[in-house]
Amino acid sequence: MNRFLLLMLCFAWSGIARAETVQTAYAGGTPVTLTIPVTASIGGRCGFADGSLPAGSFNKDNFDLQGFSAEFDFSLNCSGPSRVAISSSNGGLLASASAPSGYANKADYQVTLNLAANDGSKAQASCAASLLQSGGTCSFAGKASATQGLQLNTAAVNQPGSYLKIAAPAQALTNAVLVEGSYADVLTVTVSPAI
Repeated sequence: MNRFLLLMLCFAWSGIARAETVQTAYAGGTPVTLTIPVTASIGGRCGFADGSLPAGSFNKDNFDLQGFSAEFDFSLNCSGPSRVAISSSNGGLLASASAPSGYANKADYQVTLNLAANDGSKAQASCAASLLQSGGTCSFAGKASATQGLQLNTAAVNQPGSYLKIAAPAQALTNAVLVEGSYADVLTVTVSPAI
């Protein structure tokens, strides 16, 4: 008889525990409301459009006498606001030859950045290449980040119309004559989602 009583207590205890943790809804009875919050997000996508990178090269003989101008088109692929920045490796056109007294081996030039959005809005700024070196004071100098670079406030998804333009007047009237040789600079363009 002790075994039967012990077995009955086990069944009774098991039934009590199950009744506390399971809720059953029956047809025609009181409805059970379940609240399931569902949230999702999409991160900003931002880069250069495929096949439309800011790339190219430019070569101009005797730029000291004639000056130069060249434009490089590109398209952004950014689903929201973006920033574009430019850095200059030499801070101007630099000759490999050293400059004796009265001569110069570096020529500054102007860099213009124009950004076009899908809604027709634009952002544009210009700076001297000398201000685009590391630590430069141009508003779009350096590497693009959420807070650094020229800001375009709306989406630009495969939108044509963005460009980088380089230009310089003839250098013959400057204080120092440029030394003979080949001059070079490299501009690096980066893009980032903006905040």
